[in-house]
Amino acid sequence: MHGSETWPMKVEHELKMNRTEMSMIRWMCRVKLNERKKSEELLGLEPVSLMIKKSRLRWFGHVERKDDNDWVKRCMTWEVEGIGQRGRPKRSGGIVKNDLENLGLSQKDAQSRKWRRRIKGATG
Repeated sequence: MHGSETWPMKVEHELKMNRTEMSMIRWMCRVKLNERKKSEELLGLEPVSLMIKKSRLRWFGHVERKDDNDWVKRCMTWEVEGIGQRGRPKRSGGIVKNDLENLGLSQKDAQSRKWRRRIKGATG
């Protein structure tokens, strides 16, 4: 999924993408819904939501290993000054933290060059 590293996914979007993927796989394999087979059984693929989480964490590790003066890394911790918007604040930084917790990884692990292997081996 090209560009999915930066998507701020809500649970509702995640479920919708998983549902759509399942229906497409069933259609390709000509399996009806009442046969009750999982997509993992049909093609051996991992869910789309897990693939997106892994790509997001792969991008996060790339940014974490960058130099502290790099503009991309500075944007990760940048706080906007001035008056905020009305209403509930948006959750921006919590998405990566949730992915780290779900896959059993820590932010310190991202400094390692073995980060990609850890992400590939993780199952959510």
